[in-house]
Amino acid sequence: MSQASTLSSGFPAATREFTLTSGSALRLARLAKTRQVSESEIVEKALNIFFSLADFGGEEIERQDWYRLSEASLLRLWDNEQDVVYDNWRELYGVSEG
Repeated sequence: MSQASTLSSGFPAATREFTLTSGSALRLARLAKTRQVSESEIVEKALNIFFSLADFGGEEIERQDWYRLSEASLLRLWDNEQDVVYDNWRELYGVSEG
């Protein structure tokens, strides 16, 4: 996602790259087209809402939010066929229980 040197708010822009599911990317593109704004503006507004909620709830709420957002990705990463051999790590590395 690239952006000009300043945002519509007048603040300097910072370019960030991130990955979305194809469904989320499609929804973002449709919303931007419907609202006649850039995808960057929608993401910026969404982040502002998220940050204001995180500020309201405090650090513990923010930690819980990030955990919920990352949980599905971590499960995909850890719970897969290639890593099933490590599920029996004690046996694999000769570590006794207790």
